[in-house]
Amino acid sequence: MSRRGQYLLFSALIISDAAAVAVGLLIALFLLAPFTVDSARYITAIQLSLVGYLLIFAALRLYDLETVLEDSQEYATVATGCTYGVIGLVVVNAVVGRTDLAPIWLLAGWGATVFMVALGRFLMRRVVRYFRARGHLITRAIIVGADEQGRTIARQFRSLADSGVRVIGFVDDFLPVGTPVQDGLPVLGHPSALTQLARDHRVAEIVVVPGALAWETFHEIIERSALADGLKIRLSPGYYDLLAATPRVAHRNFVPLIVVDRARLNGFDLLLKMTLDYGLGLIALILSLPLTAMIALYLRIVNRGGILHSQTVLAQGGRPFRATFFRLETDRPLSKLLRDTGLNHLPLLFAVPLGKMSLVGPRPIPEEKRHVYQRWLPTIASVKPGISGPWAVVPLASLEEEMRATIFYIRNWTIWLDLQILVQTGLVILRRRWERLTE
Repeated sequence: MSRRGQYLLFSALIISDAAAVAVGLLIALFLLAPFTVDSARYITAIQLSLVGYLLIFAALRLYDLETVLEDSQEYATVATGCTYGVIGLVVVNAVVGRTDLAPIWLLAGWGATVFMVALGRFLMRRVVRYFRARGHLITRAIIVGADEQGRTIARQFRSLADSGVRVIGFVDDFLPVGTPVQDGLPVLGHPSALTQLARDHRVAEIVVVPGALAWETFHEIIERSALADGLKIRLSPGYYDLLAATPRVAHRNFVPLIVVDRARLNGFDLLLKMTLDYGLGLIALILSLPLTAMIALYLRIVNRGGILHSQTVLAQGGRPFRATFFRLETDRPLSKLLRDTGLNHLPLLFAVPLGKMSLVGPRPIPEEKRHVYQRWLPTIASVKPGISGPWAVVPLASLEEEMRATIFYIRNWTIWLDLQILVQTGLVILRRRWERLTE
């Protein structure tokens, strides 16, 4: 991304956050007017708090363009920042103010600011992705290492028009210059010429695949990274499953050791996951009952056989259970609509409150394909299969890529990630239907 693009995005984030905080606090003031006295002093408190909120957000790295607008953890950080903001509002008012702020307004203001700032960030993501899909706010990149992992990274970036990264080629220790590697992307040169190649091709980012390089080359790149002015060096872990586990460093007699946690959810994360599944899942099931009944009636009329079909899939722990779907036997327009929108999977919602499935999780694995997934089964069978998941919202070209994305999801789970995937699932369904209508 150009410096001008970074400046515009940084400025837009600050303006959006300031407006969201002000609107959130004003909404709380308007709704709770009967409980507040001397609204003018509340307005003054709001004005004084804006700079404080922005400074808190900056301290929490919410304006770090390396991480924002990408990670679902951003929304949790927003909630933390708004909490500190309310505390700061109380402290500042106690020092310079002469009016006690109503506790109910502070509570309502906290909730309103969390919602408004998170909404602003969500909309900002949509705007950024819109411009990226049209060739703006793009970072040009070179991949160092042309092995299977390097090709997978290039394919992943190129499969998403709004990824924000444009791979222009590879450098490699072993392949000659000009060799096509992935989707026509060539080898641009040897890693020793990396700095000059980056300058010639106006590249701002280097993605290094350590396992594809000679040790001497990798060591040289790491040493050179400290002197790479304006050039960002990123490492793609070779031991993907290990680094996807967010390992911790422990020490035994001053020897640093990496501790890999179990993949399964536990503790508070498990409680949040169950709350989301049983709460939101039950609500979705109840709200969908009329639609489910209408679809069942339609299929009863047009299908020669039954309206349902079932398949034995693997549940948590690798235990088999019967997953039920609507049977779509015809090519009628309405049947195509049900398939395009995924509504033929509505009966799976009954499996969520029964504890067999989750709203978001790994793809349900048919029992007869257990042997295909055997090497990943200990990890993916540690959680419930999902009606949706990372496999449903990100284009994945191979089973290896799907399993990597799924394992990353399991080992880096947050409730925000589940909510993000659910929203993305809805957007994918709408986009798919729109593409069919415009064909």
